[in-house]
Amino acid sequence: MNGSARDDAFDGNLSTIWYTKYTGGSDPAPHEIQINMGASYSVSGLRYLPRQDGGSGAANGRIGQHEVYVSTDGTNWGTAVATGAFANDASQKDVRFTAKTGQYLRLRAVSEVAGNPWTSAAEIYALN
Repeated sequence: MNGSARDDAFDGNLSTIWYTKYTGGSDPAPHEIQINMGASYSVSGLRYLPRQDGGSGAANGRIGQHEVYVSTDGTNWGTAVATGAFANDASQKDVRFTAKTGQYLRLRAVSEVAGNPWTSAAEIYALN
């Protein structure tokens, strides 16, 4: 899937965004982004910050329906540790779940809030 660099969602810079392909065609949802936390941690939540820029495209790619997964190896994900729907606004979104130990975290965007075929994020963080 073409888009911006995945690392833009983890760089601490709210003005950079990770996004999926949206020009020259797009890839249909679901979209996902995986985080290798570098070591095994007890994870009990995920923080998603939608893009924070202004203008007519600021809402593009906001995640609607979502699933969160934790994995020890980045291959075997099992069932989602959390599912739900985010509100259609630019506020920070926290998803809490029963703690699970793993090195990898995956946010799966099942849909975009306006039904568009793309996904974006300013920042994504694991919470403990």
